[in-house]
Amino acid sequence: MEKYKILIVDDEPIEREAIKFILKRESLFDFEFFEAMNGQDAISNAALYSPDIILMDIQMPGLNGIEATRVIKKILQDSKIIFLTAYNEFDYAHEAIKLGVSDFIIKPATNERFIEVIKKTIKIIQTEKEQKLRKEEMESKLEQVTKYLENEFLTSLINGDIEESQGKEYLEFNGLNFNWGMGIVVSTKVDPEAVPSMLRLQMLRQRFLEKLMTRLNRIINHKYSVIIKDYIYLFILGDTENELLQVQQKMRESINEISVSFAEEYKFYTDFGIGDPCNKLDCLWKSFWLAKGNCNKRQPVKEVISEQNLKALVKSLNDQDEVNFTRYMELVFEDISKQSKTIEHLRVKLYEQFILIRDWISDKIFDADLPTFDLFNQTMKINTEHEAKCLLRDFCHQYMEKINRQKSDKSSIILDQLIVYINMHYAENLTLDQLSSVCYLSPSYISKVFKKHLDTNFIDYVSSVRMKVAKRLMKNQALSIKEISSEIGYVDPNYFTRVFKKYEGMTPSEYRGKFYAYGSLVKGDEDN
Repeated sequence: MEKYKILIVDDEPIEREAIKFILKRESLFDFEFFEAMNGQDAISNAALYSPDIILMDIQMPGLNGIEATRVIKKILQDSKIIFLTAYNEFDYAHEAIKLGVSDFIIKPATNERFIEVIKKTIKIIQTEKEQKLRKEEMESKLEQVTKYLENEFLTSLINGDIEESQGKEYLEFNGLNFNWGMGIVVSTKVDPEAVPSMLRLQMLRQRFLEKLMTRLNRIINHKYSVIIKDYIYLFILGDTENELLQVQQKMRESINEISVSFAEEYKFYTDFGIGDPCNKLDCLWKSFWLAKGNCNKRQPVKEVISEQNLKALVKSLNDQDEVNFTRYMELVFEDISKQSKTIEHLRVKLYEQFILIRDWISDKIFDADLPTFDLFNQTMKINTEHEAKCLLRDFCHQYMEKINRQKSDKSSIILDQLIVYINMHYAENLTLDQLSSVCYLSPSYISKVFKKHLDTNFIDYVSSVRMKVAKRLMKNQALSIKEISSEIGYVDPNYFTRVFKKYEGMTPSEYRGKFYAYGSLVKGDEDN
């Protein structure tokens, strides 16, 4: 027997118990009951338990049934809500219809009426579930057929076994007009020890393709894909040749980035090639043929990984992140060491990395740089790998200290900017990430600025600003505590009350009663 969850919302405990008794006694269905004594509890329990049916009393203290239903319908569209109402409350019917309420039970109601309404509502739920299941089955079958036709179309395109008219007919059926297209081919291979199973290899190819398609959605609107043996084929469509040429670099960057992450995490390696744009479908096989031939001509995965490690090292310097600095400094030196057969090679490779680090971080440094000549001389004097690693560490630490001094000098200016921003946006859901996007500094650094200059953390500072505004708003006797809570950015008035009490030692209501009694400001609180 299928179980149905019922939430009973009524401010009278005896009413809730009576409803449960009636429904349990019939034993027609397996019910799991939940209770709420007011509208606020109803919203919380509805969000927590996702009931199938909600029996909602209209008249309750605080948030009434209409207001609670309005909120619940936004978060649980499939839940069926049945209003419990007295005769003189039937003028709520129009509002209930607008909210999509399933039925009314007029109190006092007979046991038979309760059973009748519940049976009817469950029948509706069952019908909707069956319809949803049939719809999902049909959509699944349609998706399978569509993917099969797409694979057939793309395979014919790759092999040159398609006529121009056939290809255009297929695309027009999918609502597309063909103007220009090009082929991309990604070859895949794995470390046999890391991926011994053919099934896992197929799953990795599919996962790689899914990530790639998600990334390409930001770059190009229309594309098709198919996996054939060890290769992933992508057919990219565009309105003009120039459009396709312009997105090629972004596509290379996207494939490179995903390739690096898969190589590091799964030992799954890829090469790829991009063919020339073509304006004839029956000639697109040439674009795919060229792309496949270019698969082995791009930058090797190991070199890409080395570059990613170096960029991550530079980021750790800028962010003053000692943990990631240690990690990526070791990885960068490991890359240098592996690529160097002799100490002479090691010196040259190390100096190359110094120059790259200096260039990549130059936009963060505004004063004089480290002397290049001295750095070259120091690099040429090293005789062991240990000396090389120490020089790399010292070099990076000099830049880290330089950035730190520079940030310290302007931290007070940054703080002023942040305070202005917070004072203008305190009612929003402010985060350190949001402030980071405003001043282009890392969240951890911003947190340190607050601690250094204000001896408080970011969250406490925002809360203190909100409390000051709340106290000003309390002068307006027309505003309720709930309205003030919402005005300063707190969705839950209860949470606002807890925060206010933490800062002021009393609840908002107590504060208003003490300082703003009878609509006038109590002497001594003018500055609050």
